[in-house]
Amino acid sequence: MAKLSDFKSKNEEQKKDRYVSENDLQNIYNHYKDMSQDDLSKELFSEVARQKSQGTFDYDRLNFMIDSIRPSLTNEQYVNMKRMLDSLK
Repeated sequence: MAKLSDFKSKNEEQKKDRYVSENDLQNIYNHYKDMSQDDLSKELFSEVARQKSQGTFDYDRLNFMIDSIRPSLTNEQYVNMKRMLDSLK
């Protein structure tokens, strides 16, 4: 019989998979920084379609994230992000 300590928490594994370094963020920023609004929208919808097909799209988590960064956004930015998120449902 296996010991409880032999099992890894799925949540712990997911946290390790989601670690992003500062260098990773810089590379992502550099990839997207010069894209047009249309190109960014295409990338977004493509990524959402991929996540939905894999069953990993999490609307509620994105909604929570937008609400949590609201203090650092202008009202216009917040409204635009919420509207965009609603279109992704």
